[in-house]
Amino acid sequence: MQAVHPLFHRKAVLTYLTICMLLVVMFTFNQDGEPAADAVFDDIVVTPLVNNDVENPVVANVRVLSIGGADSELVFTEPLRGLFSIAPATSACLQGSGCQWSTYNLSTESHPSSPVRVSHAEINGQRQWIISDIGILHPSNDKEGRVVAVNPSTGDTNIIIENIGRTVCAEPGDLDADGDIDLTLCEFGHDEGTVSWLENDGGNWTKHVLDPRPGSIHALPVDVDSDGDLDIVAILSQLSEEVMLYRNDGFGNFSSESLFKANVTHYGMSGIKAEDLDFDGDLDLIFTNGDTMDFDTPQGVDPNQLHGVAWLENNGSGEFTYHELVRNWGAYDTAVVDFDGDGDLDIITAFFQDTNQFPNHTARTQLIVLEQENLSWIRHDIPMDAQYRFLSIALVSVGETELSLVFGSHDPFANGGDLYRLALMEFQVPVDSSGS
Repeated sequence: MQAVHPLFHRKAVLTYLTICMLLVVMFTFNQDGEPAADAVFDDIVVTPLVNNDVENPVVANVRVLSIGGADSELVFTEPLRGLFSIAPATSACLQGSGCQWSTYNLSTESHPSSPVRVSHAEINGQRQWIISDIGILHPSNDKEGRVVAVNPSTGDTNIIIENIGRTVCAEPGDLDADGDIDLTLCEFGHDEGTVSWLENDGGNWTKHVLDPRPGSIHALPVDVDSDGDLDIVAILSQLSEEVMLYRNDGFGNFSSESLFKANVTHYGMSGIKAEDLDFDGDLDLIFTNGDTMDFDTPQGVDPNQLHGVAWLENNGSGEFTYHELVRNWGAYDTAVVDFDGDGDLDIITAFFQDTNQFPNHTARTQLIVLEQENLSWIRHDIPMDAQYRFLSIALVSVGETELSLVFGSHDPFANGGDLYRLALMEFQVPVDSSGS
């Protein structure tokens, strides 16, 4: 049977949205084999950033958009409500004392809106928000997906492409080196979908299919081989369970390479990010697998051995080496930051762990900090009594003793918990646990 991303699970009520160890990279454990002590990560404070007036919020994506200089915007999507909301990421907003929100519903009488991700770019001389609209919530091969551009200054909308498979990403970049902004495209679809790119020709858009498989979750335009053009890296679920590279020849012609493929179809790929983790001047890839809604997951599987986070180390030429980071079930999103001020990059990982998906005795950890020490990783489990139901997180600030994230709760099955449409989470962190 076919694996389906939990946002789009076919067995959910129709009104609801729905790495097997390979190579170990030196974890640091105590003598009992448990994660390192977590006493320094405490005093969690959660502050709502919007009215918490939805009983079972479903937030698909939270993001901070850098819009030039020191300016940025905080954005989150609520596909079940057809809304996306944006606020200037001012210090007052990010300290929880006041965000100036603008909320948009792109629905029309003939086409309800279900936004799942927002990016932005200057397109044909004007800054635009770029909305990936899945169109139809439950799994379907109907062509209801679309990409919509919204002018932040005027509110004017422009449909870039429509009548495509259920759409979950559109990321900007000049993919054919002609001086304008093109877009990657993820048609997650159902049995049908693609990884594609949209060529911009003076505001006319042409779709080029790179991969005719469904299940694409995110496709990032990045220069992986330092040749000056933008390649595309993508992560696919839906039985493919693969990280793909589409290498650019500089003129918008792409060749396909598999960077990692799981050895099981219930691996649950869920997200990908590009960061220079080892500070060698190229972009590495961090990916998560934690989709708990794969239909072919065998009974008795321990999800804490199956799910987790890994990184693909780039040698500078776009050749990658796989490294394990952590195993923990429900891995969905990461934030990369030097939280302890020791000059390297650490990783915060959020885990979506819905009720009753695995037996009650299954160990549950919702938030893990991976502290880097010379490309070894010390695992710190952040203790939480509350069920926050993380699907997406974004880093908003880091200080000498405190780290701040934003998150929205994802409760498509109405299982409850300590739920927020959008909230600020602050907790205490060590300055430098190595003592240096």
